[in-house]
Amino acid sequence: MSGIRDLHVSHYAPGGQMAPHHHDEAWFCLVVDGGYEERILGMRDEYAPGDLLYCPAHAEHAQRFGQTGARKVIFSVDQALGERLADHEARLDGRPLLRRSRELLALGRRVVAEMSLDDAFTPLAAESVVLDMLGFAARGLHDERHREPGWLRRVRDYLHEDPGRDVSLEALAVVAERHPVHLARSFRRHHHCTVGDYVRRLRVDRAARLLRTTRRPLIDIALDCGFAGAAQFSRSFRAVHATTPSAWRAIVR
Repeated sequence: MSGIRDLHVSHYAPGGQMAPHHHDEAWFCLVVDGGYEERILGMRDEYAPGDLLYCPAHAEHAQRFGQTGARKVIFSVDQALGERLADHEARLDGRPLLRRSRELLALGRRVVAEMSLDDAFTPLAAESVVLDMLGFAARGLHDERHREPGWLRRVRDYLHEDPGRDVSLEALAVVAERHPVHLARSFRRHHHCTVGDYVRRLRVDRAARLLRTTRRPLIDIALDCGFAGAAQFSRSFRAVHATTPSAWRAIVR
């Protein structure tokens, strides 16, 4: 078994839109033609050919396509392959995995060509190319992580140690031994999001795990994860998942 599931090529009309929605399973997609804007997990960004993206399960997202529409290779992976990717430092949290990769774009177009043949060998051939795609992406992420400056890794380690503690750009700059402006710019360049986006998602992700796996009251989870109260928790959770913590808990449980 390859571990690749539900592989297909999707076409999107010029100027089209997709209203906010979510999927019960996580998905990968590679843009092969056109472009679009997507809002996911509290982030908004534009994507173009060669961008490889990951949409976590239950993540609310919406899309708006450009004047030429878009074409994407879309697939999911089984649990075993997903765990292997996570072990190889793949950041499966909604940020772009790799941006504007010519190598990934070439692999994506090979998948499109294989799918268009639609013969007895298409599934095997196309899935083999997708596995090459994931292998390339994993190596790229590994290299990208090692290109991250040591001082920036210190900042991320500090954030992960206790996502619920109060932080400020000035305090993180002390950890980094860099100017706050330099820290903010470098963080966004390496991680495709602001420090605030990153901290919000760390806290919301921890809260989501507690919502899914425990029956603790919402206010207890909110305070434990670093939110000032129920109202702030609800606003931050809605910014990421486009729904309330209680509604999200009902869906995933």
